[in-house]
Amino acid sequence: MNTQEFSNSFDTLVNSYARFKDFDKRELLDSIEFDEYEKSLWLTRAQESLVIALYNGRNVLGESFESTEELRRYLDPLVKTKVYLTSEQIAGTGVSAMSKFYQIPEDLAFIVMEQVALNDASLGCYNGTTVLVRPVTHDEYERVKNNPFVGPSKRRALRLDAGDGVLEIVSKYTIGNYTIRYISKPTPIVLEDMPDGVSVDGVSQTTECILNPLLHNTILENAVRMALSSKAVNIKTE
Repeated sequence: MNTQEFSNSFDTLVNSYARFKDFDKRELLDSIEFDEYEKSLWLTRAQESLVIALYNGRNVLGESFESTEELRRYLDPLVKTKVYLTSEQIAGTGVSAMSKFYQIPEDLAFIVMEQVALNDASLGCYNGTTVLVRPVTHDEYERVKNNPFVGPSKRRALRLDAGDGVLEIVSKYTIGNYTIRYISKPTPIVLEDMPDGVSVDGVSQTTECILNPLLHNTILENAVRMALSSKAVNIKTE
């Protein structure tokens, strides 16, 4: 659904919670209203929560991203690929003299695959091969850094998170390009252009939901529940 449909459907669902003193006369006992900014905020929050649930498996299917074709299609609009050239390496102090550093994209939510192309003449026939990058904790790195079977080698590189959105790749050999495929953060759902100084996650212009349309009703229903919960003190029940 488009932004206008989101807005109208939001109002319709919210109104279904209204209580009437005299239903025939439509005399309201409770009035619950949300402006376009509030609706945009809750739709965006509901969208974020749904993406996280679909990715990690905390959803009605009980399965995580890529475990089924259904989940692949749901998050497909958010899948992106970034290839870092050697010129995009940044400065940093690492756990190894061979560490290389990269700044993650601003819209990155979760990395789902990463690999490096080795560019080291000492590898002989292995030079130019592509190997997977395995993310590890700092404690794990200390245990495996010198282990030829699970540590950095001509078959793998390791990745540590260095903070402030910086990735540290530890390879035994010189790295060429570094490639990541990731789930990006969904853009906010902004129902109308906002006044100056008002935005939803930094976005103030009308923005459509980019997720699979099959998820739109779920986002809408979750957003309404979250919005009503935020005003629970004003909602009276029999």
